[in-house]
Amino acid sequence: MTQRPVVIDASIALAIALEEPRADNALRSIRAWSQARRDRVVPSHFWYELVNGLGRRHGFSGQQVLDVVYHTERFGLRTVNPDRGTLMLVIDRVERLGLSSYDALYLAVAESLKADLATFDRQLAAAAGQRAITFDEGHGLHETPAVYEHDVTWPSYKDASAYLAKLRAEALAGRG
Repeated sequence: MTQRPVVIDASIALAIALEEPRADNALRSIRAWSQARRDRVVPSHFWYELVNGLGRRHGFSGQQVLDVVYHTERFGLRTVNPDRGTLMLVIDRVERLGLSSYDALYLAVAESLKADLATFDRQLAAAAGQRAITFDEGHGLHETPAVYEHDVTWPSYKDASAYLAKLRAEALAGRG
């Protein structure tokens, strides 16, 4: 039986690069996933988010950032380029779940690939529900959170709701 892919968010790579104690379990898991040939996926913006976090937030030099990118690439991550359908899913998750567009993209990619989502971001993990793999209080999947939705405005635009329903159906059919 093939294992589900795992989408890895930049919080994991940043914690590993910064040698945070909480990153040890994540690093061991990534190595185990690699040995088990479990697909490890990142959306294309992952690399920019990693560079931004290291350079702007943590003051890494260009050479240090390049070293981290090199070592991160050695995890065998497969980079995917989201399409317009994924953008529609992102818009939906931003409005419904209050995620940033960057975090919503990780979730939309995980949903489209029927993948788990590895993250240290608590809000993203809560939104991912059973897909979430966290490494804080013990490594594991999260329970599905209670959903507190509000009125969503954008699907009321002409044809947006039907288009989103079509995209969801395609994603669930594995074509998204």
